[in-house]
Amino acid sequence: MMRDDEGVKLSSWMPPVLGFAVFLVTLFGFGIVVGDWASRNLEMRALVSAVEDSESAMEWTDQQIQSIIKEYGANGALTKDQQTKAWDALSEAAYDGNLAISAAGAQVANVTVLPWHGDITRAKDAYVAHNQAWQDYMQKAADDPTVLFKDQPEINSTFDAAEPLMKAAVPVPALYDLRARVDEIFKPTPSTTPGQEVGMTVGYRTALAS
Repeated sequence: MMRDDEGVKLSSWMPPVLGFAVFLVTLFGFGIVVGDWASRNLEMRALVSAVEDSESAMEWTDQQIQSIIKEYGANGALTKDQQTKAWDALSEAAYDGNLAISAAGAQVANVTVLPWHGDITRAKDAYVAHNQAWQDYMQKAADDPTVLFKDQPEINSTFDAAEPLMKAAVPVPALYDLRARVDEIFKPTPSTTPGQEVGMTVGYRTALAS
């Protein structure tokens, strides 16, 4: 049986101990939350950097192809020899572009994401699908450069699908200027490929084929 003085001693030290225990649990929980937030920012930094490299590879490829088309197609009808050189140059540019885009796509796919960060995984998978659409496009164009003059709805649709998922995956608050960088990736820019809409002008195609 507990004596009265023992009960007094017990009641005197229990509140501080319980308070300290609550403090430790709270601190531990806060640490988990902060750690998870930091992990999300690191994962998104890696993903956004890889996506930026992929977009750069696509832009470089687009510029190479446009340059060839303008070089051969701006002066009207071509001779047979010029046509052959033009198609060969376009095929080579598409082949080189596919290598660059494929390498960049592998970087995106290799970004490590924790299993419970489903929003970041979904964003990554959506962009990988967009990169794959570009690879498919360049592979076809390398075999048949006339593909460059056709619309590519798969590229458009995968880019549009990736945008909301990438934006939703940005942590709050975001570090590394992630919000602005993601917005920049999906910002409409004046180009022959507005909104990732791919397919070269009919006028140049006529010049190359005539």
